[in-house]
Amino acid sequence: MRGLVIYSRSGGMAELAGAVAEGLRAASFQVELKAADEGTGPIPVAPFDVVCVGSPVLGLFGGGYAPDVDTALRRCTRMEGKRAAVFVKPKLFGTGKALRRLMGRLEREGAWVQDFAAVSGRRDAERFGRRLEALVKKTP
Repeated sequence: MRGLVIYSRSGGMAELAGAVAEGLRAASFQVELKAADEGTGPIPVAPFDVVCVGSPVLGLFGGGYAPDVDTALRRCTRMEGKRAAVFVKPKLFGTGKALRRLMGRLEREGAWVQDFAAVSGRRDAERFGRRLEALVKKTP
């Protein structure tokens, strides 16, 4: 099984994305971590069984996600029908709205978002990564 974790470098997301990747590895995934602002070319997602996208919650009252994640998602190719999951680093306000917006963004690209979470620490992020194994083992 292969997993791709795309994450924003803003808001301390690198550590959380690393923990999600560790959880995926514990569930026997080969994982590729990709910072959203890394590179400018296409991001092929066809080889991956699951694509996981992470962002901090942005905005005065929350509800937004990182612009570099939006840019990276526009560069993704072959997203149609891909199993996906999203995670955000929560804020006092707007966490649910940010999750919905990020899920909607992936769905506009054709992904099938099957899981989401607000992860505030390494432990939460690692648990989230482990539970993504169930997405791949489900039949479509």
